[in-house]
Amino acid sequence: MSKYLIILLALLAGALVFSGCSDDCENTTTPPTTIPDLAFAGSDKCMSCHQENYDKWVKSGHPYKLTKIEGESPDLLFPADSMFPQDPVVPPTGYTWADISYTIGGYGWKMRWIDNNGYIITGIPNNQYNFETETWSNYHLDDATGTKPYDCGVCHTTGWVDSGGIGDPDNQDGLEGMTGTFFAGGIHCEQCHGMGSRHVAAPADFAMIKDTSSAACGSCHTRDSENRIAASSGFIKHHEQYDEWLHSPHNSAIGCNTCHDPHASVKLDSVMPGDGTIMTCTECHSIAAGDDQDYDGANLNHNGMPGCVDCHMPKASRSAINLTDFVGDIRTHIFNINTDPVGKTDGMFNAEGNLVKMDEAGQAAVTLDFACYSCHKSEEGGEGIASYQTLQELSDRAIVMHSGFKTLARR
Repeated sequence: MSKYLIILLALLAGALVFSGCSDDCENTTTPPTTIPDLAFAGSDKCMSCHQENYDKWVKSGHPYKLTKIEGESPDLLFPADSMFPQDPVVPPTGYTWADISYTIGGYGWKMRWIDNNGYIITGIPNNQYNFETETWSNYHLDDATGTKPYDCGVCHTTGWVDSGGIGDPDNQDGLEGMTGTFFAGGIHCEQCHGMGSRHVAAPADFAMIKDTSSAACGSCHTRDSENRIAASSGFIKHHEQYDEWLHSPHNSAIGCNTCHDPHASVKLDSVMPGDGTIMTCTECHSIAAGDDQDYDGANLNHNGMPGCVDCHMPKASRSAINLTDFVGDIRTHIFNINTDPVGKTDGMFNAEGNLVKMDEAGQAAVTLDFACYSCHKSEEGGEGIASYQTLQELSDRAIVMHSGFKTLARR
């Protein structure tokens, strides 16, 4: 055998055992001699082959649902353009960073804190910081300090496993109030795609999970065990997008991944890599032959404003704050608008105010106060900059909104 052939074979052997993963690594067909145990590999390992998705994910909100604190401000742990680095708030009064084990949130809406015993800080005023308004609010003020355990990990961590409860010696980091264990804080690649140790060792032989169903998103973006849409204090509660979608006209046509890139940010699209929203309304709702509904011109009566989502996806949900009686801080995924001249109290929520009403077909709808009073003024509480409109006037206009001025003029 010539020395040149020996050198070539050696180079090829080196390429096969190289620990990095090239763009075509999933074409690898040689399994490892020893199949590793199925375990978490870590998102950094995914980056080797899936750089584009990793770059979007690491600057989205998913990794920052729960962030471990090492005795100092975590501003360098968040993407530079997310909310905490822009507004590096300190822990609640009476606490320093040395007293904090983890932060909850901090990417886009709010931040809460977990003490060094693993309990969410409650029982004191101003224990939640709201980034949009730069204000403090009270979270579980009636729960005594040191009594609210952290049991939210199934949707806020990767690899959460419930422990024996408060005080279990096997709790994460040995913290009394942390009632479970996890591989990583926040939602990492393997929370959605499954443990990756074997895939890293032999990508072609061990595929990762790729579940693009809306139900996969709904494992966390839900609140009610029956998928009803839960409400409180005049707003839909947060992380209910799946429940809303199930009771919308979209649930039989398009799913979450039709409109969203699950790796990218929606909250901070303009400053983060990628686009969390990958499809616009007009890609489906265009003018069809013989259709008098001018979907592309949904703003015909509004001089170029607003867009589809402003009316059909108003901020009827609240995560941290509401700006007015009809403006929360999260867009709803109900899409339907009830064009009757009724407000949210009578027309959208049940008598107890804890659930969104459904029609006979199981569909929900936002009322005109949510759809319109973010812009229009009203006696009901609309505080926008646009014209004064009663619910009756809004109804008269809404039922012909997509037909333009001519139809309106004939009424």
